[in-house]
Amino acid sequence: MHRSRPRSFALASTLALTTLAAFATPAFAADPPQMIDLLQLQTDDLAAWERSRRQSASDPLTLEELEKLAAAGIGEETLIEMMRTRKVRTVADADTLLRIKKAGATDAVVAAVSAYAMAPNTGFDLMIHLAVASPGSVRKAPYLYIEAWHTGLDRQEAFLHADLRRLTATRGGKVSVMRDRSDPLLPETIRSIDFAGPVETRKPGRIELRVLATQVAGLRSLTGLAPAEAKRVRTFTLDYPGVSLENRCRLDLTLERDPMLDDTYSVRRGDLDCRWE
Repeated sequence: MHRSRPRSFALASTLALTTLAAFATPAFAADPPQMIDLLQLQTDDLAAWERSRRQSASDPLTLEELEKLAAAGIGEETLIEMMRTRKVRTVADADTLLRIKKAGATDAVVAAVSAYAMAPNTGFDLMIHLAVASPGSVRKAPYLYIEAWHTGLDRQEAFLHADLRRLTATRGGKVSVMRDRSDPLLPETIRSIDFAGPVETRKPGRIELRVLATQVAGLRSLTGLAPAEAKRVRTFTLDYPGVSLENRCRLDLTLERDPMLDDTYSVRRGDLDCRWE
């Protein structure tokens, strides 16, 4: 069998070509062989061992899909095997288990839902992109506050804030700044600021992200504000699932400076996009 030679690449100098030829290696190195200790396979049922290793590349089953399969009379062993290999994207609470039982599932299938249900969400990552519509120095810019309020629980779940003068964020968030240095004769200007921080919450339901840019320092909540400040709060809502494949939201905001007051900024526009699937 004729074996193809590795391709040569033209370089700028003869020295480089010589060096490349001297240290050339095959384009694809063989993977090391898999070493299996047969003495560790302590089982008399190799078929059962093979089934325990089998996994499915399909998405996890949803509660609705599981109900349909149970109502269609799919066998107990088949349903349990499907849940074991694919998992179940649902919260295994009492209401869920009762729904599966009413759909015709056996007690063994109901127990398997508890065993193979995905872990419930404990929070999501919130990424904030703050575009500065009036580029310039942010030394007189306000504080940015974002409150995550769970409407079903009627409580604050998280409170993120950033000092735009110092460009720092709280709760372990990360900050990156896009600066404009195109004109060396002018001072640099701020074009956008990106933050990222966690929002911890376990209970699914409606969550409001309340946003305020203000000169008031030291806020810990956006409830009970003065009427003038309360009117400036922008609210974005999301439906937080109990279980999901992804847990991230992106909040795009536009910060605009008052044309008459250089120390007054407001959040003029915004858009929220959450990815759960």
